[in-house]
Amino acid sequence: MPIYNSKQKVRSGMPLGGIGAGKLEITPYGTIDYITYQNNWSNPIKNKTNEKECKAQGIAGLHFALYVNTKAAVICKLLQTEKIKDYNTVKEIDFKAEFPFAQLTYKEKNLPVNIKLNAFSFFIPEDLKNSSLPAAVFEFEVENIIAKEIEVGLMFLGRNLISKNSVGRFNQVQRENNITGIEFLHKNPLAFDESAGDAFVGIPHAIGDITYFSEWNMQKENFFFEPNVGLDAFEYFQKEGRLPNVNSKMPAQSQSVELGAALAVKFKLKPRQNKKVPFIYSWHFPRHFQGHYYEKSFRKSREVAAYVNKNKDELSKKTASLPVILDEMGLAPWFKDALMNNLYILFSSSWFTRKGDFTMYEAPLICPLMGTLDVYFYASTAISLLFPSLDKKALLLFKKSIRKSGYMPHDIGYERIDLPSNGTTLPLWKDLNSKFVLLVYRAYLWSGDLKFLKEMYPVVKRAFEYSLTLDKDADGLPDTEGFDTTFDTWGFKGASSYAGGVFLASLLAFKSIAEVFNNKRLGQKCVKLYLKGRDSFEKKLWNGKFYVTARSKERVYDSCMVAQLSGQWYAYLLGLGRMFPEENIKSAIKHILMLNDKDSIFGATNSVFINKKRDVESYHSQNIWPGVCYSFAALAIYEGFIREGLALTKKVWNTLSVKNKNPWNQPDVILTKDGSFGFGDYYMRNCVIWTVLYALAQKDEQVKKGLIKIRNLTA
Repeated sequence: MPIYNSKQKVRSGMPLGGIGAGKLEITPYGTIDYITYQNNWSNPIKNKTNEKECKAQGIAGLHFALYVNTKAAVICKLLQTEKIKDYNTVKEIDFKAEFPFAQLTYKEKNLPVNIKLNAFSFFIPEDLKNSSLPAAVFEFEVENIIAKEIEVGLMFLGRNLISKNSVGRFNQVQRENNITGIEFLHKNPLAFDESAGDAFVGIPHAIGDITYFSEWNMQKENFFFEPNVGLDAFEYFQKEGRLPNVNSKMPAQSQSVELGAALAVKFKLKPRQNKKVPFIYSWHFPRHFQGHYYEKSFRKSREVAAYVNKNKDELSKKTASLPVILDEMGLAPWFKDALMNNLYILFSSSWFTRKGDFTMYEAPLICPLMGTLDVYFYASTAISLLFPSLDKKALLLFKKSIRKSGYMPHDIGYERIDLPSNGTTLPLWKDLNSKFVLLVYRAYLWSGDLKFLKEMYPVVKRAFEYSLTLDKDADGLPDTEGFDTTFDTWGFKGASSYAGGVFLASLLAFKSIAEVFNNKRLGQKCVKLYLKGRDSFEKKLWNGKFYVTARSKERVYDSCMVAQLSGQWYAYLLGLGRMFPEENIKSAIKHILMLNDKDSIFGATNSVFINKKRDVESYHSQNIWPGVCYSFAALAIYEGFIREGLALTKKVWNTLSVKNKNPWNQPDVILTKDGSFGFGDYYMRNCVIWTVLYALAQKDEQVKKGLIKIRNLTA
């Protein structure tokens, strides 16, 4: 699993939350950062100096603290390494994470206890209710390591962030089904304020002596909150390990008030005794115009916390079932970590609405387009395995969005799901309709849901028929016009190996769909079109070594493109067989490994010429796409290049997680020159790494059995 230390600069934390519920991130510094659970996916609440310092320093006002009284000495520290004024902090933290579990081990000399934090949320394949819970558990493990009994206290310091304005915020103590905590509220939010709702932090009654300090003003300087933060509760807590049980419920009445609240628990530990202490943090923000799936089950955040408290052990055990199966497959540790941690986007970038609609951001900060079809084409290969019902929900939204012409839009809206756009460039895109056909067939094939296919059939047929109109020169392949595929800054024209290969795969997929409905004539038409297109693909694009990027009347674009056989990769994924001559496929793979893979130590460069010169024609051609590298790696493994495919996968994962130390906020583009991050944030495409596992399952019986077990989890 990614292992970091608080002395390193790690730019994001691991997300905790739920599908469509938003998230917060727990960082290697013991802090909480990048909150998006207030319907603010595109505008996270974060530490303002994160970019300057190149690390996730944490939001001021959200902290954990430890108190220990040995009778000989009293020790009290904030359980973080980031300094807040002159308050005591721990020296160092080791951080290990495998989504959705993170473990923080606090390292401090002369501390009479061993202490670590297990932070987690719930992620259970096809369990929609429990995987969309708006909650995080912060469970501390404390062990007395000295030879006498000691008193221990743990405290959560919270900041009321409800609503857009501090005036009207208030906190109150609540008891809910064996849990006591503090509820963060706002007295009178505006009707259209999407950040209005409530949050709650609670401790189970049985843990120990629970005390609270429900409000004080953290802001100690007019007009400024950071860095002069007042942690009054910590100052009180460090005296006796408890709080004064103040609960005035007074709303803030000034712009210079930032309400803090704190919850503490105190208990005794005998020598070598240890104890687990869970703080349950939950939220409820129903004012998003689409709402949240969790509203079906809960009316308040404290109800969520009570539910989590009652079911925590069972749900965490079920959450662990997926990584346990991966362990049984005998995968290399780095690969298992890469698989699990690439699933973070389901917490960071998803909508799961009150009505049950599901979709994902392309990139919530820089490109907040919903569902982006050409990118979902890649990401959905993991979602369809683990949450097949969500995958079908995502495709049903595209069903509603098809244009009258039959053109399938690029996305379903800009931070909305009811106003689709044609794309980021003016030419209508040439890969979208083919991808939609493949997505629908895959959703049916992997779920066996004939009802779904019947519902989708009229629309997928229209999409298929539209894709045929893109062949202007009657060669059986769509004609690209430049900047009209997923590589939207890369302007190749004519017959292209990328769009053409995906189109040919879609013909085979639609043939299979037609046969489900006994439409033999349509199936035969697909075969005829496929044979014609395949012949043109070979004649126009094969150069004796690999399939060139594109060919038009004006130009042969003779670079070697990593994605030249993306259609073949997807055909293997769907069991559609080998589309091109075996010797040609293997030769193309060898040249991609020799040219593109060797061009950079950070991944495989998108486009390289036979003379080994990098293709600098565009931003996309000269750089690396992690998702495209993973899909090519899967193709290579399907064709027997197992060692090479895994080596490329590891190289890209190391660039993301080791070099950049940012596995939970990945881009779509890695810059070839230095391995730094280019375009994209929280980008969903990279989830396609799961297809490397599918390819391995065709070569390794142990992996195959594990994949069957995963599918059985969702049955």
